[in-house]
Amino acid sequence: MNKTWLRNVVVTFVIGLVLGAGSLGANEVNDLRVELTALLARRTGGSGFQELPVRALTGANTYLTAAAVAPWDSRRIVVATTFHGLYETRDGGATWVDLGDDGRLDPIYRGSGFFEDIDAVGYDPTDRNVIWLRFAQDRSVHAVNVLRGAFVDLPTERGERALTASFRAPIDPPELGVATDAARAERRRLAADRNSFYLSPAQTTPERLAGHIEFAQEHGFNAVVIDFKDDFGRLRYDSQLELARQTGAINTVFSAQRVIDTLHAADIYVIARVVVFKDRALARYQNGRYSVWDGRHDRPWGVFRERVDEASGERRVEQVEYWADLFSEFVWEYNIAIAEELQAVGVDEIQFDYIRTPSDGIMRDAVYRFHNQSPAMEGQNPFMDDRVEALAMFLRRARSRIDIPIGIDVFGFNAWYRMGYLGQDIAALAPYVDVISPMLYPSHFARDFAAELAYLPRAEFLYEQGVARSRRITGDQVLIRPYIQAFLIGGERNFETPVYTDYLKHQIRGSLDAGASGFTLWNASGRYYMVARGLYF
Repeated sequence: MNKTWLRNVVVTFVIGLVLGAGSLGANEVNDLRVELTALLARRTGGSGFQELPVRALTGANTYLTAAAVAPWDSRRIVVATTFHGLYETRDGGATWVDLGDDGRLDPIYRGSGFFEDIDAVGYDPTDRNVIWLRFAQDRSVHAVNVLRGAFVDLPTERGERALTASFRAPIDPPELGVATDAARAERRRLAADRNSFYLSPAQTTPERLAGHIEFAQEHGFNAVVIDFKDDFGRLRYDSQLELARQTGAINTVFSAQRVIDTLHAADIYVIARVVVFKDRALARYQNGRYSVWDGRHDRPWGVFRERVDEASGERRVEQVEYWADLFSEFVWEYNIAIAEELQAVGVDEIQFDYIRTPSDGIMRDAVYRFHNQSPAMEGQNPFMDDRVEALAMFLRRARSRIDIPIGIDVFGFNAWYRMGYLGQDIAALAPYVDVISPMLYPSHFARDFAAELAYLPRAEFLYEQGVARSRRITGDQVLIRPYIQAFLIGGERNFETPVYTDYLKHQIRGSLDAGASGFTLWNASGRYYMVARGLYF
């Protein structure tokens, strides 16, 4: 697979803007091209495109969605993004201004640094202070006066005409090695409408499991999620994999066959949670050979926290997170081998978690030594984030070897907006999985995001919008099965039981109203005491 072919596949929308006759200055733009991660321009008389430096302002995680050239001045360009608002240049791309810095974009501001997702932008042909926007979620068209920072009431037809000149980014990733439609439809049928709850390995003893089955039957749950490979890389079932034995990962808590057979006898669907790249066992294996590397200290990279010993009061720094290199094909093969073993022993679905890069720690020191060593990464898409590309290739390989449904867990914001944050671009990953589970926990959204809503209605809104946006971003290629916050944190610790149950109901109602295919309650302790009869019916 060569880079030229990939460029031709990905670059699907190039529009030439032909300017009127006459003398043109050096900064005047003839053609524009918008990619998810780049804005390219060709100046009059030029033979090729050059990248304009707007990405230095927008950051590495947001995507560019559209751009427009002012009809009265070809040096004036506005660029739209998935969640960072609008950026404008008046000198052909030499310098840029963030239009959201001083309140000019308040009508589309959601809070906490996030703006509404825009998929088309254009200058009004008669009013130089008006920019037309189209919201990606509902395709509604709006006019913003950027001088006054307010919506203005203008004919929608006028906006539609302005938006026809918009240059838009290609949105569909190439599908490489995706399974047949019939096989995918069958996997979706099996995974659909699964209402589940999470159980830690400690909850799988015969006595506790019997209680959880009774709970499931009483409240209408038809699936459970269980850690088969946990956040430390430990295999908590009786794995027979030799490589897992060599890494020291096998730490058996339960018999896989006993747990699966017991749950199947109760007609409960078994989802095996497999934590992928957050893996202490693999990061330590062979002196850190497959670990993310600390380039400054020349040692395995990690996340460290200061802890206080309760007995002595002594303060000490401990490593709390270990990460394997997501570009390593050895790491891919290791996790796929675990998934294959779990498929063989009878689980119904594989759920890959921590399928991303780290979010904490000193990221500037993190080095991915396998980045340029993987043959699978050769000729990669020049306009896709390398992290996204690596995760897509890992999932594509897993998909070729796993016949049962595959799901992935993603951060909540990665469901609200298409982005490259931590590599979790759900549109790029969707072709290779059957279920995506966004963690839309309201407590994990900054309180000034959608701050105009009261706490409980806001919880419902976050799930309704999160599920609806996930479906739009992925084009309904996959089932959306969100994680529901069934744990106490922060101010929620003060909730009385009826309020907390209502909190759960709001989350679930928002999810199902938006078309979620089931949901999963998450509580790390496995204690779902706040669930009331008839919780979601």
